[in-house]
Amino acid sequence: VFGFPICTSIAMRHVEAVHASVIVGVLPLATAAVGAALQRQRPSAGFWLCALAGTALVVAYALLRSGSAGLALHPADGLLLLGMLCAAVGYGYGARLAQHLPAEQVICWALLLSLPLTLPLTLWSWPQSPVSAAAWGGFAYVAVFSMWLGFFAWYRGLALGGTVRVSQLQLLQPFLSMLLAVPLLGESLDALTLGFGLAVIAVVFAGRKMPVRRARTRPTETQESTP
Repeated sequence: VFGFPICTSIAMRHVEAVHASVIVGVLPLATAAVGAALQRQRPSAGFWLCALAGTALVVAYALLRSGSAGLALHPADGLLLLGMLCAAVGYGYGARLAQHLPAEQVICWALLLSLPLTLPLTLWSWPQSPVSAAAWGGFAYVAVFSMWLGFFAWYRGLALGGTVRVSQLQLLQPFLSMLLAVPLLGESLDALTLGFGLAVIAVVFAGRKMPVRRARTRPTETQESTP
């Protein structure tokens, strides 16, 4: 899980946010694939078609917003892909653990066990110049809510609804962020964004109706020995 913000933070120094969203837009599809492998599930062809359609809509929207710059590959894309893979695997295993432990314990243990890695990286990347109070406030919000309290609900939702199905809700994240940007940042919501957002919502809703079956396991024969 923590490989995702580390990799994306480094990559965002070299690419624009819209460019990064093209790569990270594949995260819900990757999470569904990892979840299907870990949970031994077989989503139907209809589910995968909906997942691919939703991913294509998110990527197409990002490309339309970025223009020709979004079509050019950058070496930092490797870091974005690595971060996406880390997030997908972290979500899959986190959801698996949340079936046996409370979701809040899963993320708390993950934070505690990752300290040998995150603490040295924090000291290494500590800012050398003064940082504004607004920037520290944003950092505190991301640390407390996005990377801690938010996972209470996220892992609980993955455990209850299944990683494969719930992962597709991530497709709505870019458009929900844009909706919040209207009152918080004073940005405007145009017809293109609204149209793509409604299309993604429709695809996610359709995908959740598609069957997801568990993979068949071969029965094992046990032999009892008699004295």
